[in-house]
Amino acid sequence: MKKIVVSLVLIVIAFLGFYIWASSGEFNTDTDRYAIYNNSTSEALEKDTLSIITFNIGYLSGMTNNKAVERTKALFDANANRLLQLLDENSIEILALQEIDFGSSRSFEVNQLELIQKKGNYNFAAKAINWDKNYVPFPYWPVHLQFGKIQSGQALVSRYPILSNTVEILEKPVDRPFYYNDFYLDRLIQTSKISIDGTDLTIMNIHLEAFSEKTRAIHLEHVFDTFKALVAKGPAILLGDFNESLLPMEASLMQKFYKQPNFGHAISTSQVTDFGDDNYTFSAETPKVKIDYIFYSSDFIEMIDAKTISNTNLLSDHLPVMMRFQLKGVNGNLSLR
Repeated sequence: MKKIVVSLVLIVIAFLGFYIWASSGEFNTDTDRYAIYNNSTSEALEKDTLSIITFNIGYLSGMTNNKAVERTKALFDANANRLLQLLDENSIEILALQEIDFGSSRSFEVNQLELIQKKGNYNFAAKAINWDKNYVPFPYWPVHLQFGKIQSGQALVSRYPILSNTVEILEKPVDRPFYYNDFYLDRLIQTSKISIDGTDLTIMNIHLEAFSEKTRAIHLEHVFDTFKALVAKGPAILLGDFNESLLPMEASLMQKFYKQPNFGHAISTSQVTDFGDDNYTFSAETPKVKIDYIFYSSDFIEMIDAKTISNTNLLSDHLPVMMRFQLKGVNGNLSLR
């Protein structure tokens, strides 16, 4: 009997030890988690028209994201090359990325931010780690396909100087147990300030709750209030994976974002209702919903055009949204340089 008790105690201790280790991570300071990288080898472009994209790249896993399947490094390499081609084809100057890995087991330990910044010849980058775990036991089965070590999150990549990069961690799912949340990613607002020829442009890059509707509603309310305060002060862009469908409009929590007078939107509601196949963003293979958005301060930014990019070769399960724009002067006129 004594041996049984001792064995049970040892099993409990071993389990607790693994639990604590697995749910912990490597990055202990904000400096590590939210770093800005300067890789400038050339002067920033002086252009009247700027381009920005929001893209949940799904750690470059294509349509295998969140599936219990074997993946090869060749898959990730091909998707990385297609992403770089896409950025070049569309002359993208500012990237807001979600689900980007910084050295995870599931994506062969590649720092995808470093790869994109260097091979895409981007001068500046800022990361926001939202998932830093020594071992994530997902998918639950089979064990050999579990994610293992995760270092993942969001990032801003830019040809223009990034002056600051701050992160607000949003509330964990309110209707999930503690052990779920201990291994779950943080949902973030990454706020970066970029200098465009002496004018500061504030960018909010978000990735909101996907599975708990109650928690997502809390996130959306907070994001709306935060951006509303920003747009009154100067040029600002809100973009990312909201995980909230635009349709049906009467039930969508995105309504208030579209109805707010000084919020401009890259893709209008009529574009989605009338031309949904061209503007849905998820899932990329057969898109049926729009959950990725770009909004901007219409008092300070003039949108030139926008589109949902569909020719991604399925490098992610999301489709990116792109906007070209100009900054306005203080009197509302376009700031042409």
